[in-house]
Amino acid sequence: MNCLIVDDDPLICDLLEHFCSKVDGVNNVTIAMSGFEAVNFINSARYDIVLLDFDLPDITGKDILNVITTHSAVIMVTSHSDFASDSYNYEQVVDYLVKPIDFSRFFKGIQKAQNYLSKSVQFESRLFVKEGNKLVKIKFEEVKYFKSEANYIAIVTEYKKLLTLMTLKDLEPQLPSFFQKVHRSYIVNLNKVDVINNRSIEIDKDHIPVSQRYENELFKKIDRLN
Repeated sequence: MNCLIVDDDPLICDLLEHFCSKVDGVNNVTIAMSGFEAVNFINSARYDIVLLDFDLPDITGKDILNVITTHSAVIMVTSHSDFASDSYNYEQVVDYLVKPIDFSRFFKGIQKAQNYLSKSVQFESRLFVKEGNKLVKIKFEEVKYFKSEANYIAIVTEYKKLLTLMTLKDLEPQLPSFFQKVHRSYIVNLNKVDVINNRSIEIDKDHIPVSQRYENELFKKIDRLN
């Protein structure tokens, strides 16, 4: 699982990162020490678990909750206990840990996050998109890649290609973890990739560019899937 730690205290970040290293399945940890840095990370990658402080130097954890989709499980980690009851108004908040934190309590929070994520998997097998005046069901396992074309997305599957009025930014939070953005115009199904070579990807006979911005995240995601 991908984990994002959001806290302005480096000691807390180190502690949470250490706790994450002791949990099987949490194998990639990113740290953001400000709210705006966290928002940038959230907008550019997908995180399964977000460990979120409430009190940050620029914007609050509540502000950040408004940009985190329900595809992420959020564990509030803070000394700001007043927000505890309000935080459960957010579907993605699964637990609330008050500092100081020990590992046993942290682990219970991770288990709650895993349960939340496992329940949400069943909703991630398909997507309905609008094509003209009709809704078409797209099975994610059949999609080879998505390509941005102006205000539309081309969805290329094993059997067909269709256009739908949508942006990659709107689509990305709805995708399972085996999809990865590799270019500002492309999101690929990593299970369909045949070759990665010289900043390009081959899927069947299609060549898809890989930009430097997404290259590191691409290889990290591939390592996690292996």
